[in-house]
Amino acid sequence: MIKNLLPSKERLNKILTLGLPIIAGMMSQNIFNLVDTMMVGRLGPKELAAVGTAGMMVFTFTGFVFGVNSGVQAIAARLKGENKISEIAIALNNGLIFSFLSSIIITIVAIAISKPMFMILCNDADIAKLASDYFVIRMTVCVFAISNYAFRGYWNAIDKSKIYMSSLIIMNLLNILLNYLLIFGNFGFPRLGVNGSAVSTAIATVIGTIFYFFIAYKDSRQEGFLKKLPSLNEFLLLARISLISSSETVLTMINCAFMYWVTGQISSYALAGINILINMQLVVYLPAIALGITLGTLSGQALGRGDKEDAHRWGIDMLKVGIILSCMLALPYLLFPEQILRLFTDSQEVISASVNSTRIMGITLGLEVLAFIFLDALKSLGYVSTPMLMMTICWWLIFAPLISALVFYFHQGLFSIW
Repeated sequence: MIKNLLPSKERLNKILTLGLPIIAGMMSQNIFNLVDTMMVGRLGPKELAAVGTAGMMVFTFTGFVFGVNSGVQAIAARLKGENKISEIAIALNNGLIFSFLSSIIITIVAIAISKPMFMILCNDADIAKLASDYFVIRMTVCVFAISNYAFRGYWNAIDKSKIYMSSLIIMNLLNILLNYLLIFGNFGFPRLGVNGSAVSTAIATVIGTIFYFFIAYKDSRQEGFLKKLPSLNEFLLLARISLISSSETVLTMINCAFMYWVTGQISSYALAGINILINMQLVVYLPAIALGITLGTLSGQALGRGDKEDAHRWGIDMLKVGIILSCMLALPYLLFPEQILRLFTDSQEVISASVNSTRIMGITLGLEVLAFIFLDALKSLGYVSTPMLMMTICWWLIFAPLISALVFYFHQGLFSIW
């Protein structure tokens, strides 16, 4: 019976060969987020709330073109499936041009509105100032962050996810080291506090992009990297897939921004708590997203070969893997909520505000894992309109009115939101 719950050995090996490096890379990203949160949490609840809110808004603004990852992956995977080897990297060239042009607009707008935006979101002048400073530093390297999305889609599409894994591990280790030096001023470095966290992330992002360019120039010249420009039609196709996919990401981040704003009306302890909760969620979400990207690559290559039945079978196989993964990752939140929260903060007020929400997370994460796997698989294949519509309906017709009523009318706390 257990055998029937798993894909065949050959197909499971294929999933693991492609998926494990992506999972390892994303888990390293999540470990960095957790360590970052732990370090900033030692500064105090306001600093923790500021970094959480500002980090969420960084993802919101870069999310406007995050879909370049899906666009590059969808096009490159189809080209690989069609065996058009000399044209595959044109999808990457296309993505880098799109990243550069879009980042100019995003950076200018983001920095211009940062101060009033955080005054609205945070409902606390001290938190708003810290968040605005952090946000501006992060947005100055926006072009590098968006370019990394394009590279990620390319490596995953051509079965070279180990490159993606290696780069993320290097970036995250560097980030943790710089956090230790710059947040607290260790070994003679300046004590920058919250801004130290932002500077560390910015430096690691730039170095990661340089690493990607070096590897692509060394390994993908024969596939057309920096040799061939996309046609106008190819550029418009990538832009269409990327922007539609990005709109789903932006909607998600706007939803999170709304949730942060509502939580901020409760207390700074609740705002710090929701930052911890979201980072703990990512421990489960990122492996799910990685499996979704893996599924998108495997199904995309099958579709490129014209084999729709095989593309469907990969979906069934990934469902089996996802069920096992969700059971493994969700249980600690249900069984050991307070012990996990103490890793992030010494504040009993923050722990008390968050402990029951952590238990709820352990109950609901199973279904959320499966949702993220198939959502990201659809995005990686270029199909995003229906998921975006469903998310819009669920959030703005159900979730937003409900938590607004609970907080503003019934005066409930963080647990009701979660």
